[in-house]
Amino acid sequence: MNNPPKISFGRLLKCAISLSVFTATMALDGLGRLFGKMPAGTCVVLYYHSVPPDQRARFAAQLDMLSSTAEPIDITKEVQLRSGVRYVGVTFDDAFVNLAEQALPELKKRNIPATVFVISGALGKAFGPAGRAEKVMSVEQLRSLPAELISIGSHTVTHPMMPLLSEGEARAELIQSRKTLEDLLLRPILTFSFPFGGFSQSLTGLCREAGYHRIFTTLPAFAFMDPGEFVVGRVRVDPTDWPLEFRLKLAGAYRWLPAAFALKRRILSNRLVPLLFGRKDQLKHVPLSQIES
Repeated sequence: MNNPPKISFGRLLKCAISLSVFTATMALDGLGRLFGKMPAGTCVVLYYHSVPPDQRARFAAQLDMLSSTAEPIDITKEVQLRSGVRYVGVTFDDAFVNLAEQALPELKKRNIPATVFVISGALGKAFGPAGRAEKVMSVEQLRSLPAELISIGSHTVTHPMMPLLSEGEARAELIQSRKTLEDLLLRPILTFSFPFGGFSQSLTGLCREAGYHRIFTTLPAFAFMDPGEFVVGRVRVDPTDWPLEFRLKLAGAYRWLPAAFALKRRILSNRLVPLLFGRKDQLKHVPLSQIES
C-alpha cells in the first residue's frame, strides 16, 4: 500500500509532461483521421488501493468520467481492441474493507467490472504502515463480492518486495496465495499483481510456472497491445487525483514514466551506487518502484 499523492513539484511536473503527451497524441490522431486512418484501439488499466468514506464522492465522479470517455472491460478475460475505441480496466490492490463498503456500490451503480488483488495472509487483519494501517476484508466479505462484476486475483501471501526474496520464497508466495484463494472461493485464480510493483524477468517466469495466465505491474503503459500479453502495465490512481490528472491517466498520457524511471535508475547506478556500496551491480536488483519517487 502507498500513500495518497500529495501536491508537490514532482506531481505537477508529471502532470505537465503528461498533458504534453496527451496533446501530441490527440494531434497525431486527428491528423491521421484527416487522411482516413483510424487510430488504433487502446486500453489503460488503473489501480486503486483505498476508497475511504470521505473520498467516495470523488471516486464516483472519477467513475463517471471513466464511463464517458472509455469502455470499461474485465481485464481477466480475453481482450481484443477495436480501432478507434478506448478501453479501461479497473483494479484494486490489497482488498481493503472500504472497497466493499464504498467502492463496490458505485461500481454496481454503473456496471463497471473490476479486479481485486488479495493478500491471502492478511484477510480479516489490518495491513499497512504503522499509524495508517487499514482493515482488509474478511473471508466472508470476499466471498460476498458479486462474481459477475468482481474478479479476484492474487497479491501474494504476505505482501513482500518480491525481488528481495530467494527463488524458493518467491515461489511459495506465488503458489500458496493462489491455492489459498482457490480453496476459499472455489474458483480459479489466474491473475496476479506484484506488491510495491517490484518485479523482474525471473519473477515473471515463476509466475508462469505457478499457473497464472496474466500478471500486472505498476508501470504505466498501454495494455493489451498484444492479444497474448502476459505482463500488463497499470497506472496508479487515487480518489484524490485532480480531475485533469485523472483524465490524463485515463488517456494513457503517463506512459512516458517507465522510460523516465529507467533513466533515473541508470543515473543512480552510475553515480550513487559506486559511492555507497562500491559496486554498480547492486542496483540491478532494485525494482523501479523503489526509485520512482
